[in-house]
Amino acid sequence: MANFTTDGKLCIERKLEVYKCEKEFDDLITRFDINETCGWITENNFLKVCLQFPDELLNVSTKIYEEIKKKVEVDLYILGDTSYASCCVDSVAAMHVQGSAVVHYGHSCFSTTNIPVFTVLPKYNVDVEATIKVLKDSFNADAKLCLFYDAGFEHCKDSISKHWFEYFPFSYISFIEIEEKPNRFLGRIIRNKDGEHLAVDVLKDCICIHLGTRGQTLFNYTISIAASQWYLLDPNTNQIESSEETAWFKRRRFLVEKCKDANVVGILVCKLAGDQTKDIISRMKQLCKVNGKKSYIVSVGKPNVPKLANFPEIDIYVMIACPENDLYSARDFYKPIVYPYELEVALNSNREPYFVTHITDYDQLLPGRRHHCDINHIQETTDISLITGKIRETKVDSLQGSSTDLAEKQNWALENIGQNLQDRSWKGLEQKLGETEVKMAEQGRKGIPIQYNDEPK
Repeated sequence: MANFTTDGKLCIERKLEVYKCEKEFDDLITRFDINETCGWITENNFLKVCLQFPDELLNVSTKIYEEIKKKVEVDLYILGDTSYASCCVDSVAAMHVQGSAVVHYGHSCFSTTNIPVFTVLPKYNVDVEATIKVLKDSFNADAKLCLFYDAGFEHCKDSISKHWFEYFPFSYISFIEIEEKPNRFLGRIIRNKDGEHLAVDVLKDCICIHLGTRGQTLFNYTISIAASQWYLLDPNTNQIESSEETAWFKRRRFLVEKCKDANVVGILVCKLAGDQTKDIISRMKQLCKVNGKKSYIVSVGKPNVPKLANFPEIDIYVMIACPENDLYSARDFYKPIVYPYELEVALNSNREPYFVTHITDYDQLLPGRRHHCDINHIQETTDISLITGKIRETKVDSLQGSSTDLAEKQNWALENIGQNLQDRSWKGLEQKLGETEVKMAEQGRKGIPIQYNDEPK
């Protein structure tokens, strides 16, 4: 019960972390691209713009607000607490104030949105010559390499590419690309010395090096890009480390089997921006339908253990979120959380059952994209669960099933979930219009929930 109840004293005595302004923020105009932001607002004639900040930049949000207001006449709103993750553009909060555009500050997942966005990336200091020298000492000039760099080094990409191609002329660099273009993946696009855009398949025989620190971004690269080897170069230490995720792949293949065993799938929505979100939800529902599994859409804001524990009927969750979300690997939840790709591997017979690379960006699964695969309508099948050792029997109708059968199945699903809700002791708020007697206002309880005034001590 520790996960469902909390001592009220903890909330009162909890210490909140306050981020202090650092010296690198002294030059706000350059550090946060104030002039470029104002030019973008003026050029597009935006009248109401939202400034979205992560928690670590809230201390300078008002100063940035004031600097922009000095240079351009526009209604500005500061977005602090985001609806889901700070790396995603919070179009939901922008719609609450009828904002016409968003300026996104800090780390970004570069997901496509349905609202105009101006991205202001962080800026990290790096000694480019010293960093390239480490690479010269570690790799041959004629080796096939590809350099990835953290978004915080985007401001010095010209210097990085100049030194890189001087010594590695036959290699590649993965540049950040905010706009949607062919061959773009995870917000990047690969280019050679001549500036040609190349597909990610050219990295199959390459050694890839990430310039930055270990985190979710590097993790997404190592599991989704089939390179011969992955290395991490931390510019703070100038040390090169090898990166492998063998244990992670073993667990994800286990979760694919859990998807096959599940009877009820919860489609957990953790991202609303972009039309492709609706498309992937429809695709997940279709996958469950053709495999005889029930699916329910669950939207609870930022998911946590107590929220999802309210749905014990659901066997497994497939989360619709950006690739930078780290909840996929969380083990605190009572039911496992999987990627859309893992549900595809489990339920789509057209996909290879064994995968050596992963797809973290669900956009790539949609029609017209690189990893799209048609869904077959299957008939009754039987196989063995590799987890329980029991026989799994899938009973579904073929495409020629009558509309009456479909209606009966839908009604049965609604009645079943309705019965589960009726059996609970707590059913939530009920309106009961016209059934409740009207009473005069009365004096309510006083105090805090941990100890009201009328309760015995």
